[in-house]
Amino acid sequence: MHNDPFACALDAEGHCITCSDEALSVRVLLVDREMEMARVEVQGKEEEVDITLIERVRPGDTLLVHGGVAIACMEEGNGNE
Repeated sequence: MHNDPFACALDAEGHCITCSDEALSVRVLLVDREMEMARVEVQGKEEEVDITLIERVRPGDTLLVHGGVAIACMEEGNGNE
């Protein structure tokens, strides 16, 4: 788990209280558990995000991502890995 003292914290509306950016919802396509990264679809493009803060991530899950780091799992996928 990362202990970044500069990591953003979100307010109740999903805005970062440090930089005012919003977190994005993304859909997980692939998970690389060894590298603790996931390939996700965000706004029609594929990106990689850090998943070390989320205990369980599966293809099909919807994650809340801010600054390239998954900060919450919003719903579980179908469990097919």
